[in-house]
Amino acid sequence: MVKHPISGESNADLKEFGLDCNHLKDCAICSFESGEVILNQGNEVEYLFIVLRGKIKVCMLAPNGKDLTLCYYISSGILGDVEFVQENKFASATSIAAFACDCIRIPVNLNREYLIHNITFLNQLASGLSTKLLNSSFAHITSALYSGEERLCSYILMAEHNQMFTEILSDVSKSIGISYRHLFRLLNDMCERGVLKKSASGFIVLDRQYLTEKCARM
Repeated sequence: MVKHPISGESNADLKEFGLDCNHLKDCAICSFESGEVILNQGNEVEYLFIVLRGKIKVCMLAPNGKDLTLCYYISSGILGDVEFVQENKFASATSIAAFACDCIRIPVNLNREYLIHNITFLNQLASGLSTKLLNSSFAHITSALYSGEERLCSYILMAEHNQMFTEILSDVSKSIGISYRHLFRLLNDMCERGVLKKSASGFIVLDRQYLTEKCARM
């Protein structure tokens, strides 16, 4: 992680949330490289992160620490919002930079009073939480109503970067609710039909239109 001071452009990003860097204490821009952990499930949440650029993977593990029960991607919004509202000191999920990303980091304890009395910020927080709730509900519906191939196509579009899909396949199978063997068959079938191409680092997306049309049915 690399820290930078708040710039004029970043202060404009803050103002979209009703915030002003002149009223925030120890606020900074943090740059994360791909694979860096931003929040770790079970660890204390000391900061809120406003996502400016990049893509972040959010995962939740079952109590046994083995089974992935939730996985989605965000490229905007706030990390740590659920814990902030619940006044929960510990992260409910792990957030990892899927690709290089920039976030505005706001220390919670130093700025709580300013944040909880800021109506614009709270409205933005509520809007983000409602979107996450709707996305979570949609994820449950898709597991029951849509085929494994449709769910896989949606996941590939969500996770790919520069036409590359490089996810750990065991995590993908758990996230979309199909067996690893079935996932492998679906990927091989897409490669045979020219939708994907296997490479040393993952899969190259060749036919985005096919994936998009599959997702359009969802």
